[in-house]
Amino acid sequence: MPVQVLNRPALRIAAVRHKGPPQEIGAAFDRVMAWAGPKGVAMPPAVGVAVYLSDMTTVPPKDQEALAGLSVGPDVEADDTVVIHEIPAGKHAVLLYKGPYAQIGKGYQELFGWLPSSGEEPAHLPCFEINLNDPRQTAPEDLLTELCLPLK
Repeated sequence: MPVQVLNRPALRIAAVRHKGPPQEIGAAFDRVMAWAGPKGVAMPPAVGVAVYLSDMTTVPPKDQEALAGLSVGPDVEADDTVVIHEIPAGKHAVLLYKGPYAQIGKGYQELFGWLPSSGEEPAHLPCFEINLNDPRQTAPEDLLTELCLPLK
């Protein structure tokens, strides 16, 4: 799984908060999709995005916080269900992970294993994932997820 350094555009998401272990974020994505479907914003080119707000190496899993969201345009506003979160444009280390979400930690091990010898320095911004296909319509072994680490 090669790591690429890319300049990514800004990304705007409508999201719900998730507190607890990362592997339980699916319920938050279900809430976002239930909100997005009737509004017609769940159609391509919209993508699912998870933003991990807690440091998973120091925060206990039960206390970790994340956002489960869907990319949206500027006309979508926050409401009682979703918050709007802006991911700034910039330089990112990006690893394309292929496989089930349950084993995505392997991708992060690869990404963070690459960092010390890369000459790059992480920015003080949260990591995020971009789901490139729909887990409801894709076999787990065929899921594609971009793991994105913001860089200085």
